[in-house]
Amino acid sequence: MEKTNLKRRAKNSLKIKNTINKWISEKGYLTQGITIEILGRKLGINRTYISNYINDIYNTNFNCWINTMRVEEAKQILKERNEISIGEIAFMVGFADITHFSKQFKHYTGINPSIWKKMMHNKTLA
Repeated sequence: MEKTNLKRRAKNSLKIKNTINKWISEKGYLTQGITIEILGRKLGINRTYISNYINDIYNTNFNCWINTMRVEEAKQILKERNEISIGEIAFMVGFADITHFSKQFKHYTGINPSIWKKMMHNKTLA
């Protein structure tokens, strides 16, 4: 019986992995207001399975996982598109407001997004 349960978990884990990786590649994390419940419904996977998968694979919770991907996306945009304002970028990457975006950006990078933007712009000028 135990071997059957392990096989089932491994099979489900692979399905979850493939489904979540596809969602990530489609940049679903940029959707404003995404919750684990909404993601579960969209992917057809129980929210508990998604939560356990994220905890096990990424060693973090759902909100931190989403925010990490959003901040990484914002860093790329800040580096590549200097003409876009911080506020616009905040909305582009799924944050509801610039204050929360700035707080999360600084939390994950240690630097305010406007300073990051200046640093990236100065690198391209050098």
